[in-house]
Amino acid sequence: MTLRTTAARVRAGLSGLFCRLAHRTLKRELSPSQILLLQELLQGDRLKSHRYLDGGKEYRLHPLNGRATQVPAKDVRRLEDLGLLFSNHKFPAATFFLSQRGRRVAADWKDSDGSPPIPKFSAETH
Repeated sequence: MTLRTTAARVRAGLSGLFCRLAHRTLKRELSPSQILLLQELLQGDRLKSHRYLDGGKEYRLHPLNGRATQVPAKDVRRLEDLGLLFSNHKFPAATFFLSQRGRRVAADWKDSDGSPPIPKFSAETH
């Protein structure tokens, strides 16, 4: 084996190790409500930011069936900052989507039976 091949293998191994460690660290940084939000999006719910002419803004999670639930703005902003969510920036109701990284994190938190480890949002409905 040549020195170049060995160096390439070591780089690939270190890169994989770094990605796994970063992923574990990220999972520890998320609150239960942020994990729940990621899982709800993975299951098909829609997250939208609703802006109003008076400058107000609120985030609502729209399930496939049922009424929308208000989501804390700090959770959405945190997930955006971590690169787990991105928006289409439409006015007055932007839609948020899971990034590939967000999908991986949400999928990792599923139980063996495929259900989320924590209960659904119980915030005020609108």
